Amino acid sequence: MACGLLAALVPLLGACSASPEGALSRASTRTTPGWPDASTTGWTGSLSPYTGPCTIEAADVTIRNSDVKASCPYLLIQATGVAITNSRLPRVESTFHDGGSSVSIADSTVEAGGFSEGAVWGYNITLTRSEVTGGQHSVHANDHVTVTDSWLHGQYNPAGQGYHTNAFISNGGSHLVVRHNTLHCDSILNSTDGGCTADLSLFGDFGPVRDVTVEENLFRANASSISYCTFGGWSPAKPYPTATGIRYVRNVFERGTNGKCGVYGPVTSFQTTATGNQWVDNRYTDGTPVNP
Repeated sequence: MACGLLAALVPLLGACSASPEGALSRASTRTTPGWPDASTTGWTGSLSPYTGPCTIEAADVTIRNSDVKASCPYLLIQATGVAITNSRLPRVESTFHDGGSSVSIADSTVEAGGFSEGAVWGYNITLTRSEVTGGQHSVHANDHVTVTDSWLHGQYNPAGQGYHTNAFISNGGSHLVVRHNTLHCDSILNSTDGGCTADLSLFGDFGPVRDVTVEENLFRANASSISYCTFGGWSPAKPYPTATGIRYVRNVFERGTNGKCGVYGPVTSFQTTATGNQWVDNRYTDGTPVNP
């Protein structure tokens, strides 16, 4: 069946192409899952050239086995039910009408490059077994964001700029799940104070931070520019200072070259007395307990 006829019959973008020219392929390197890395995240097999729009306005669209990055500088999600699997992607944004769009991304690679915001950014996002690089932040979460079994690293930190980068950040959001990921803000401090804030940051800048589960992740060390490997949501100087329902459970913190994960330590700004907050069995890689 011709690709044009198929596209007219079902909302499926990029799964076929009139020409194989430009197709990419690479062998699977999947291994027994440990901490997510190149062997357990990202696309594998063969990708076809993407022929769909860079702004998706139709609901329930599926993109699979597609090299979207080669065709689009970004992928704007302005509809619900968008599903992307086994694809190479540019930055993905789901901020339409502050919650009017949704997207799931699985077994894919996001290459945001030099973008001064989140490589994956917005509301109603599910990210699974995916590698994310580029962008000021790997994932910038608003509400209803779940990141699982993924590898977040390689943020954009240009020389001469003062970008504060993060693997995962929310400046106000709720119903967030960050489970079994490798979180690595790996920017090195530059001469204009650009570099990492943390592997994972929760800040009440634009709204309250509520109902966040951070479970069984690896927090990678960076003794150059991370003050602490995670900021836990309590921010007395912010407009929304108190974070509630924040649960850190069985996470592992890499010690790094100074033995502290970050420059000053593994964690700060976690309020143990706030409603619903839990800090349970978080440890360094050598088994030593990490306490807030």
